[in-house]
Amino acid sequence: MAKVQSRRRVNGTWTVIAALIGVLGTQGGPGGHVMADEIVVRNDSFESGQSAVIVGDFIAFEQAGARLTSPCDGDIVAVQVGWLDFFGTSDPTIEEAIHIYRGETFPTPGPEIVELFAPLMTPGALNEFRQIDDMGTPLSVPVVEGQQFYVTLQFANPTDIAGGSASVFRDTDGCTSGSNVLFAIPGGWTDFCVFLAGDLVIRAVIDCPSVPLGACCLPTDCIDPVTVSDCADFGGTWLGPDSDCTGEACPGACCLGDGTCVPDQSASDCATAAGEFQGEHTSCDGFKCPEAVGACCIPATEGCLDRTEKECGVFGGIWSGPGTDCGSFVCFPSGACCLPDGSCSDDSDPDACADAGGVFQGDEVSCGDITCPAPEGACCIPATGLCSVESEGDCRIGGGLWQGGGTDCADDDGNGTADACEDAKCAADVDGSGDVGFTDLLQVVALWGPCAGCPQDIDGDGTVSFVDLLLVLSSWGPCT
Repeated sequence: MAKVQSRRRVNGTWTVIAALIGVLGTQGGPGGHVMADEIVVRNDSFESGQSAVIVGDFIAFEQAGARLTSPCDGDIVAVQVGWLDFFGTSDPTIEEAIHIYRGETFPTPGPEIVELFAPLMTPGALNEFRQIDDMGTPLSVPVVEGQQFYVTLQFANPTDIAGGSASVFRDTDGCTSGSNVLFAIPGGWTDFCVFLAGDLVIRAVIDCPSVPLGACCLPTDCIDPVTVSDCADFGGTWLGPDSDCTGEACPGACCLGDGTCVPDQSASDCATAAGEFQGEHTSCDGFKCPEAVGACCIPATEGCLDRTEKECGVFGGIWSGPGTDCGSFVCFPSGACCLPDGSCSDDSDPDACADAGGVFQGDEVSCGDITCPAPEGACCIPATGLCSVESEGDCRIGGGLWQGGGTDCADDDGNGTADACEDAKCAADVDGSGDVGFTDLLQVVALWGPCAGCPQDIDGDGTVSFVDLLLVLSSWGPCT
């Protein structure tokens, strides 16, 4: 229940009367609620359950109204009028009319735009009207961005608030200049802020299909739905179309794993960075994130403790970085190491394996679990004079001369031939004459078959074969 006050006019003044009301609902015909592309335009700040002040008393044909401003090029499609009574027991009443006037001048409105006849006002509700007559003619008044207009309620029945009749009401946080009007009898149009300390709860609903709505993050709050321009006017940060304030929508401070604080992060971005979100609207100013904890590997005991970097140093340990932990981090790995010559060494640690030019295969991996890759080296192709780094088997298949594991195709002397291949062409000069020719060919044919280590086994595979014959033919000519 919310505490509400009412004012009774006595001899030209209003007196305050206290009352209690429940949560306000919205009353209206079919479609009596705000659609997705509609914006409620209002001066008041009243929300259901807050304190309010009933305004009165009025006599028949007097008017009370609000001067409003359109946020977009659109159409006024509904008006809303708050209506309360002191005791909560009064019946609905039919009032004279709701008027929409042009709003270029204040406090006297401009010409009338449209009149809604005989509105039925239900107490304890925000009454909404979307038709202008009993025939169901829809309310539709074109407006442009920045255009001002009035919405006023004209009373058909005199109000007696102290006696329990209902009337319009206002909020309690000040009357906005140039935004509230009274048509008094006698007296005519006047600035209602002369008598009021708050804005009348009289609103308009404008269809703004071209204006996206979303959440707006203020320094200490989040509001939705609002336009990007309204959010900027509030000094907020707009979160984009169709966003809302549910969950942790607004940014705040994010503590990363290394203990640093990053400002203005969304909860999702903070989670992506493996950080801890400190809550909406929080700031890094004057805030210290907790020091990061990680796995601390202690060589003296080959043990592990989860500690900050500073604490790890006290133990003479090696800190493994923020976010690591002893449950998943391996401090002292030992496993297979594949060496450059293709062999495998067990029980190696990563550093020792790297020092030997090998590749560590992982903690608790043994040589029996893997096959180390064959070593690679320079493969010289006599037919083209080119060089490629290959395994020995692939080099032989390609008709090349393999120069051994670990060799490469570097041309340090810049003569256009890989250093490892400069003598490769002369490997086919079996007789050492300085010329690869018919004599070399005959010697290869003469020793056809197994011949490990003999010069005629040019490719070094232990057999004089067709490959060696091709190497002689591809190297034919002078050899220096």
